[in-house]
Amino acid sequence: MKAITQEITEELLAVMDMYQRIARQLIDQLILETDQPDRTAILAGAYDMLTNADVVHGGEELTGNWYFDVHGEHCMFKNTETGQTLEVALGSPADVGNIDPYFFYNFIKTTPELAHLTSNFDHPFQDMLDFFEHLEAQHVLFHVHGVEYRKLL
Repeated sequence: MKAITQEITEELLAVMDMYQRIARQLIDQLILETDQPDRTAILAGAYDMLTNADVVHGGEELTGNWYFDVHGEHCMFKNTETGQTLEVALGSPADVGNIDPYFFYNFIKTTPELAHLTSNFDHPFQDMLDFFEHLEAQHVLFHVHGVEYRKLL
């Protein structure tokens, strides 16, 4: 990993906010635009019950050209027009804000206006994990579980 300047750090922290905002919007869309069998429990916060349910308006994508794939503890969203990809943690509403180092790198890589930031990471997963651990030591991120982190502010 190259030395990450304060300017790049601040840009990456802003990107984390963007990632979390988009993740929350997409989960809301998934809940509202699909025929979820356990809607009551999901609306009460049981996001781990989300499924690859049918899109209510027909088709296979959510509004805005978002393809989705619920699998295990995550839902992968991919914009079929732009290629932008987010992997969102499920479980509870709070878990949607969790950020995995590799998934975050992939989000940056697949977002054209952010792709330049990938040049700071020679080894996508390990370098991003090192960066997250550095931010955790500075009390900017906190470790949730596994390799998932969440921004404190």
